[in-house]
This record gives sequence, C-alpha cells and structure tokens, in this order.
Amino acid sequence: MRKVFSIVLNIIAGFFFYVVSLSGFKNETAAGAKWGIMICFTVLAVLALCAGLALKRFRNWKRDVGIVLLCASGFTAFSIFTFACLLMTEDFRKMIQPNTLAFFGNYFTGGAVIIVFAGLGWLLLKANKGFAE
Repeated sequence: MRKVFSIVLNIIAGFFFYVVSLSGFKNETAAGAKWGIMICFTVLAVLALCAGLALKRFRNWKRDVGIVLLCASGFTAFSIFTFACLLMTEDFRKMIQPNTLAFFGNYFTGGAVIIVFAGLGWLLLKANKGFAE
C-alpha cells in the first residue's frame, strides 16, 4: 500500500513540476509574481516528492527523482510542441482569440526551465548505480 501512495505522490510532484515549467513560458508584467508562483509550486513539488520518497524509505531516490523530472519536462515539451502544431492549422487560429498568444511568450525562461529539469533528471538517472547503459 505504501508503494501505491508513493507512486501517487510522485505523480502529484510531476504535475507540480509541469506547472512550474509551463509557468516559465508565461509573460508577466511583474517578474516577482511569476517567480513567486514558480517557487511556490516548486516547494509543493519537492514536498510531494519527499513524501513519496519517504514512503519508500528513500530507496532508489535518484532513479525516482530523475524519472519524475524527465517526465515533467518531457510532458511540458510535448504540450508546447502540440500547441505549436495546432497553431499551424488555420482552423485553430480562427478559434482562438488574438490575445491568447500574448499570455505565453517568454520562450527563453520556459525553455531554460525545461532544459534544467531534463538535464537534472538525466544526471540523476545516470548517477543511479543500477542504471543500465
């Protein structure tokens, strides 16, 4: 039963990391508000991740954290790619309002967050002693 709760907490942590990396793309007039939201969700993600790891007594923690970070960054990259592909269709562009794209425009920060999460996840998986090459 602890293993099931640990997996559920890892999924919750992955969702919070997804929100953090998606928030990186948000254009915000006040930079402090954007970073405050990102830090708040990062703290929630770390708390959920630590609770999930504690239920498994921190066994294979590098593997678990690496998988959560890679999944969150991969899902965010896939979501951005899907939205970009949808923007290529004329029907979708007609359905959305013109100011919708103004909300997400900070590609530098969003891309950097995705790269940091993916790189850290890959390094943790690589550092795991049981990682097969």
